[in-house]
Amino acid sequence: MWILALSLFQSFANVFSEEPHSSLYFVNASLQEVVFASTSGTLVPCPAAGIPPVTLRWYLATGEEIYDVPGIRHVHPNGTLQIFPFPPSSFSTLIHDNTYYCTAENPSGKIRSQDVHIKAVLREPYTVRVEDQKTMRGNVAVFKCIIPSSVEAYVTVVSWEKDTVSLVSGSRFLITSTGALYIKDVQNEDGLYNYRCITRHRYTGETRQSNSARLFVSDPANSAPSILDGFDHRKAMAGQRVELPCKALGHPEPDYRWLKDNMPLELSGRFQKTVTGLLIENSRPSDSGSYVCEVSNRYGTAKVIGRLYVKQPLKATISPRKVKSSVGSQVSLSCSVTGNEDQELSWYRNGEILNPGKNVRITGLNHANLIMDHMVKSDGGAYQCFVRKDKLSAQDYVQVVLEDGTPKIISAFSEKVVSPAEPVSLVCNVKGTPLPTVTWTLDDDPILKGSGHRISQMITSEGNVVSYLNISSSQVRDGGVYRCTANNSAGVVLYQARINVRGPASIRPMKNITAIAGRDTYIHCRVIGYPYYSIKWYKNANLLPFNHRQVAFENNGTLKLSDVQKEVDEGEYTCNVLVQPQLSTSQSVHVTVKVPPFIQPFEFPRFSIGQRVFIPCVVVSGDLPITITWQKDGRPIPASLGVTIDNIDFTSSLRISNLSLMHNGNYTCIARNEAAAVEHQSQLIVRVPPKFVVQPRDQDGIYGKAVILNCSAEGYPVPTIVWKFSKGAGVPQFQPIALNGRIQVLSNGSLLIKHVVEEDSGYYLCKVSNDVGADVSKSMYLTVKIPAMITSYPNTTLATQGQRKEMSCTAHGEKPIIVRWEKEDRIINPEMARYLVSTKEVGEEVISTLQILPTVREDSGFFSCHAINSYGEDRGIIQLTVQEPPDPPEIEIKDVKARTITLRWTMGFDGNSPITGYDIECKNKSASACTPRTGLARVSPATRSPSRRMRQLLMVHLRKFTWNPPHLRVSGLPGRLPRNTYKMGSFAATK
Repeated sequence: MWILALSLFQSFANVFSEEPHSSLYFVNASLQEVVFASTSGTLVPCPAAGIPPVTLRWYLATGEEIYDVPGIRHVHPNGTLQIFPFPPSSFSTLIHDNTYYCTAENPSGKIRSQDVHIKAVLREPYTVRVEDQKTMRGNVAVFKCIIPSSVEAYVTVVSWEKDTVSLVSGSRFLITSTGALYIKDVQNEDGLYNYRCITRHRYTGETRQSNSARLFVSDPANSAPSILDGFDHRKAMAGQRVELPCKALGHPEPDYRWLKDNMPLELSGRFQKTVTGLLIENSRPSDSGSYVCEVSNRYGTAKVIGRLYVKQPLKATISPRKVKSSVGSQVSLSCSVTGNEDQELSWYRNGEILNPGKNVRITGLNHANLIMDHMVKSDGGAYQCFVRKDKLSAQDYVQVVLEDGTPKIISAFSEKVVSPAEPVSLVCNVKGTPLPTVTWTLDDDPILKGSGHRISQMITSEGNVVSYLNISSSQVRDGGVYRCTANNSAGVVLYQARINVRGPASIRPMKNITAIAGRDTYIHCRVIGYPYYSIKWYKNANLLPFNHRQVAFENNGTLKLSDVQKEVDEGEYTCNVLVQPQLSTSQSVHVTVKVPPFIQPFEFPRFSIGQRVFIPCVVVSGDLPITITWQKDGRPIPASLGVTIDNIDFTSSLRISNLSLMHNGNYTCIARNEAAAVEHQSQLIVRVPPKFVVQPRDQDGIYGKAVILNCSAEGYPVPTIVWKFSKGAGVPQFQPIALNGRIQVLSNGSLLIKHVVEEDSGYYLCKVSNDVGADVSKSMYLTVKIPAMITSYPNTTLATQGQRKEMSCTAHGEKPIIVRWEKEDRIINPEMARYLVSTKEVGEEVISTLQILPTVREDSGFFSCHAINSYGEDRGIIQLTVQEPPDPPEIEIKDVKARTITLRWTMGFDGNSPITGYDIECKNKSASACTPRTGLARVSPATRSPSRRMRQLLMVHLRKFTWNPPHLRVSGLPGRLPRNTYKMGSFAATK
C-alpha cells in the first residue's frame, strides 16, 4: 500500500481564507513527517500550490535540488515525490532517511514548505510477549504487551484475546490507551484462561501474536500495596487526552492520592480519577510537571513517580496580514511564535533565506522583526517566517505587493496674472510612497525663507502631501516661472507655471554659459513684469532660429541648442523683450563651447603567452590640453606587471614585452580636458592551449553509491570540459551525456554520478577545448560493482514437525558471494546439529538452501539469509512455523455425583494449528465394559466454550451401567494435521 501524505485538500479555505484570491497557498501546511515501509514505498505530493499554475520543485534540507534515481526516487511532473520500494541493500540515508522541502513558484513569488522528514522503515524480525500475572480475588489484574524497543515506535496493540476470543472493553475488561489489559473484580474463573495480545506494525502491516500468559488467582490476604501499572514519563501535545496509569495490588483495597509538583491535586473538571489512574482532558502546557501517585492501606504504602511533558504545537503568525506598499518605501513585518521556547527563527523572501544587509534589518527577541528600507520592485513577493525546534517546524507567510511609489502631481496651480500688492497662493498636491518632499524655485533659484514667500504643507487623509507657497503682497520681482518639485526615494516629479505681476517688464541678470560640444544646452531669458509683447533671440543680429538645431520658445523665453557645435554655436546671444510697441529691453549672454576628447577606438588582437604587445590610444579631437591615463580592471596599472606607457601630445601607447597570464584583464584609456573625461576599454586575453592537470583513469563504481570520474585541465580562456559516454564494453561509440540532478559536471571538470546504477557501466570520454590550439581528450572505463542483494526468498513458510524442511535464498551481485544463515540472530554453522547449508551458482545468481533435519517445535521463529560480497550486504527474513499435533490437555475431575461427573481440562500447546474439537470417551476399568459407550460426548470449541483454547467445563451424565469407576479419555483434533495424529489426555475417577 502507498503511504500518502495527510489529506491534501483540507485547507485551502483554512490556510489562507483572508486572501481568497491569493496566487500562492498551502494545501497541507501540517505535513512534517512521512514514514513508510521499504517494501511499499511512498508518494508525497508537494503541500503547496498556486494560481496561476505553479512550478513545483523538491529540495534536500541543505538546499540542493533533488535528482531522479532510476527505480529509487522520482519527481513526477505534478510535483509528487515518489520513493520506490527497495531492498535493504539499497538503503541510502541521503534518500531514505532525510529532510526534504518543496517550493511552489509563479509570477507572484515563491513559497517553501515546512521541512518534511521522510523515513523508510526496514522490515525486521520481532516478537511480542506477555508475562504471567498474580492477583487476589476481587482485586485488579494488569497484563502488559511487551514490545521490543527497536520497533516500539511503530508497533501498537490492536486487541487482546482470552484464549482465542477477542476481548472488548466492558464492565470487567478494559484495554487502555497504552495497550494494557485491565481485569477488574477478578474471580477464580479468570484464572482458567490464557491471555495474549495481538499487535500490528503501523507501516509494514505485519501482525504478531504474543505467547499465552496465565493469571494466578489467590484468596484475599492482608498485604501492603504493590504497583501493577505505572509510568515514569509521558509526552503529549496540548489538547490531547492524557492517561497517567497508577494501579496497585493490595488488601484491603488501597486508597489513591495524586500530587503535582509536590502539591495535592484537586480532582475535578479536567482531572479525573479512573480505574487505571489519572485522566487529564484537554491537556495544557501548564499541566507539565512532576506527578506522584501515593497508594496506601493500613499495611503499607507504594508510589508511582513520573513526569508529564505537554507541548504546545509550534505556530508562527506574521503581522500585518496584508502588505501593500510602494517602491522605495519601508516595510516592517513581525513574527509571533507560540509553542516552544528556544526555537530558531528565520526569514525567507521568495524561498531564499534573508540575512541582515544594507537594506535589511532583523531585530527583536529571537529575530522576530524584519525591517526593509528602500524597497525595490524585485523585493515584492512571498515573505515567510520559519520557526524550528528539533524536528518540529512551523511557518507563516504574507504576500508583499509593491506598487510604483514614484511621486505624482495630483493637482497644481496654473499660470495667472496678478496686480501689485495682491496676495498669491500656489498649491501643489502630490502623492507617492514614501511621502515625497516638496521644494519650490523661482526662475531656477531656490525660494528662501524671509524673501516675502511663506511655504507650508499638510498631509491629507488619503496620504497626499499638499504644499502651499503664499505671497501676502506681490511685487513685480515676484513674477516669473514657479516650480514645485516632489522627490522621494522612488523618483522625482516637477511642475512649473508662470506667474505674471503687472508692472514694467525687465529681464533678470543672465550668467554666461559653457556648453559641451555634441550635447544639448538651454538658455533661459527670465522676464519679470507684465504685460510684454514678445521675447525674441538673436545671434550676430540674426533672429533665431536660423537652423534646425535651434528652437525658441517664445512664451517662456527659453532657447534650446541641440547637438552643440563649436564653430557655429559659440558666441553671444541676445534676448530682446518688446515691452511696448515702440519700446524694448534686452540682455546678452556669452556661450562658450568646449569640445570633449574623442578616442579613436582600439581593440587588442588575439595574443598568446610570451608574445609582445603595442597598443596606441589616440585622441583624434577635443580641446587642448588633454591628459591621458591608463587603468587595468578599473585601477591604476601596477608597476609589477612591467607595462610601459609612452605619452606624446595627444597619443599614449601601452607596451608589454613578454605576455603572461597575469596581463589578462580590461585595459581602459582615459582622456580628460576642461569639457569632459572620456574613456575607451578593451580586453586583453592571453591565450593558453588546454592541457590536462588530472587525466581520467579506469575505475570502479559501487551500485547505489556516488562516484567521481576525475578530469581537470588548465588553459586560457578557461577550457570547456565535455563528457561523452559509450555504454557497455564493446567498441566505444561515444554520445553526449545528458546532465541532470544525478549526473553533474563539477566546477573542476570532474564528472559526478551521485547514485550509480548498472546502466552506468561503460566508456567515458573527457574532452577539453578553449579554441586555442588543438583540443585534448582522454577516455576511461567505469566498472559498476554490484553489492550482494537477496533477490528471492519466502517471507513465510510452514513445516511439519519431524519432517525435512528446505528454505532457499537467491542472491545477485559481484562474485564471490558468501551466504550466511542465522536463526534469531544466532549464526548457523556446520557444527550445529540438524542444519545443513548448501550453495550453488545458477548463471549470474547464487542459490543457498538451508535444510532442517528433522524439524522440531523450537525451529518456529525467524530465519535470515545474509548475502555478503566485497561491496555490500543484504538479508532476507523468513518466518518459519512448525506445525505438530497438540500437547495433551491437563484434565481433572471437579465433581462426582451419583449420575454425573463434572470435568475440567486446560489445553496445552496447540501445535501451531487451530483445535477443531474434543472427543470424550469412557470405559470401565474392565477393558471389555462400556465399549459400546465410546464417543459418549464430542465438544466443539465453537459451541461449548468461548474459544478453542480455553479450559473446558463439562458435566457428563452417566447411565446406570457406567456406575462402576470409569476411565475417561479426552482427545483433541488438530485442524491441519491428519486425524490419526491427535494426542490424548486421560484420568480416572472413582465413586
